Amino acid sequence: MLQSFADTVWLIPFYSLAGMVLSLIWSPGITRKTGPRPAGYVNLLLTFFSFGHALLATVAIANQPPQYVHWTWLDVAGLHFDIPVEISILTTTALMLITGLNLMAQVFAIGYMEMDWGWARFYALLALFEGGMAALVLLDSLFFNYVVLEILTLATYLLIGFWFNQPLVVTGARDAFLTKRVGDLVLLMGVLAIYPLAGSWNYDDLAAWAATAQVNPTLITLICLALIAGPMGKCAQFPLHLWLDEAMEGPIPASILRNAIVVATGAWVLVKLTPVLSLSPVALTALLVIGSVTALGGTLIAIAQVDIKRALSYLVSAYMGWVFIAVGLKEPGLAFVFILTYGVAMALLMMSIGAIIWNSITQDLRLLGGLWSRRPISGISFLVGSAGLLALPPLAGFFPQAELLDTAFAQLPWVGVVLLLVNTFAAFSLGRTFCLVWGGEVKPMTARSPEVFWPMILPMTVDLGLVLHLPILMGRFDWVIWTHPSLTTAAALTVTALLGWGAAAWVYLGKAIPKPVQFPLPPVQDLLAYDFYTPKLYKATVVGAVDLISRITAWFDRTFVDGTGNAFGVVTLLGGDRLKYSTTGQSQAYILTILMGVAILVIAICWPLLA
Repeated sequence: MLQSFADTVWLIPFYSLAGMVLSLIWSPGITRKTGPRPAGYVNLLLTFFSFGHALLATVAIANQPPQYVHWTWLDVAGLHFDIPVEISILTTTALMLITGLNLMAQVFAIGYMEMDWGWARFYALLALFEGGMAALVLLDSLFFNYVVLEILTLATYLLIGFWFNQPLVVTGARDAFLTKRVGDLVLLMGVLAIYPLAGSWNYDDLAAWAATAQVNPTLITLICLALIAGPMGKCAQFPLHLWLDEAMEGPIPASILRNAIVVATGAWVLVKLTPVLSLSPVALTALLVIGSVTALGGTLIAIAQVDIKRALSYLVSAYMGWVFIAVGLKEPGLAFVFILTYGVAMALLMMSIGAIIWNSITQDLRLLGGLWSRRPISGISFLVGSAGLLALPPLAGFFPQAELLDTAFAQLPWVGVVLLLVNTFAAFSLGRTFCLVWGGEVKPMTARSPEVFWPMILPMTVDLGLVLHLPILMGRFDWVIWTHPSLTTAAALTVTALLGWGAAAWVYLGKAIPKPVQFPLPPVQDLLAYDFYTPKLYKATVVGAVDLISRITAWFDRTFVDGTGNAFGVVTLLGGDRLKYSTTGQSQAYILTILMGVAILVIAICWPLLA
């Protein structure tokens, strides 16, 4: 009985797509009497079915080898493409994560967006996200994964721009779309270039080809760098990271889904491409550099943010940097486990701060404070989410990070130092947020801020229990390799996490430092607060170059292209103005002119014969 759920697990994306289509019925222009709320309940029910299907499939397929299903997509003129689907404990676990977190986000949205009339459109876009991500993990093909990533890019644009009557929302959606398109365009070049070499886009075929491939080092390096570009944009890695910060203009329930698992879609593709990327030492080094810079820079920038959502958005980029580092160290298994533990913890953090924003009106950390006595459930959720994100034993996030740290010190010690610094700064940033929101004295914005009602509390507490029990649940997955990190590594991660959190408590709750806290070096504070001046750097380089080229082409178009056309028009007008006086209106004059023209034409044609 259960095996039938495993055999039909490929149906899960269609549940979400059915919900998206049914949402159109309750759009304001079609159904006015019921309002848009039934669209949310329909999608919620279908997502619940998706989660149940994925759960039963995971139970059925446990301890079984992966299965592959193929459907012919194109077979013409000797060109054959099929749609490969992988059914394994890895893909079904990923489906449980996607559908489970989307289910929590949808329940959270019932409370958070209670008075919003855009339910049909919002839940339809959440369904599109769920269906796209489910298809991404099932499809065992780089080409079809690229197609799905393009669909998710469009969905990101629509969901960030949900409240399209606000200028900042429109700008954020546009910038997110264009930034991702840069990475997608380069990724497409890599996807097209790898096919003539490997003869396939299926990940298993690519891995088999990479094991014995003998290719030009320069060629494979360029291809691997192109394949990295797409995940860079999806995972918001430096320098393609600004879109995630601006994406915080979207609704909180969408941010829960985006920060927890949508950003990990690029990481999923990157991890699946590890055998190919291992062919190029330059590509592996690039992954380590990109991941290290993003992880370290993201945590430092997060410390200086005053917007509570942006303080977490930069940590998203930082922790996706861990995935880049894991792939650069050839540890795809650790990257998979890390994505799972990260997604559950980050969703809990986003729900806890979303509950604060909902009835505190402001997102400014400087205007919040003293909420521990009023908001204990949200505060405990934030603490548990922080512990799950940081490498604190015995929570699940500790194990992949500790193993990765052991690997880093064994291969490249400088990467291990970077990881410890990132853990310290991330702990300080999370501790700072907690102290500013839940610690200190009550402020005017938080004087009347009771705990939110059940639609937001329910998914938050369920996720809280999931974070706490995740190590036990992961023990059921045979693809999770439990390691025993060295005592030194375990101590280093624990001490750095506690050190960062303790330093934040001393700075923001202690009496020794005047409040509000000011960094001793204002230029450094401004450097972090303004994202290392990356927007200005963009404006001076990429945007400036595009603007200059646009001005030059516009001048050329006006001067030469339009000028040439205008010159012909002026000559025609002047000629017509002069010739009008030679028109007599007499038919014999017209006949004489026609005869003269015909005579000249005949002479011109017969002139070679006359000569």
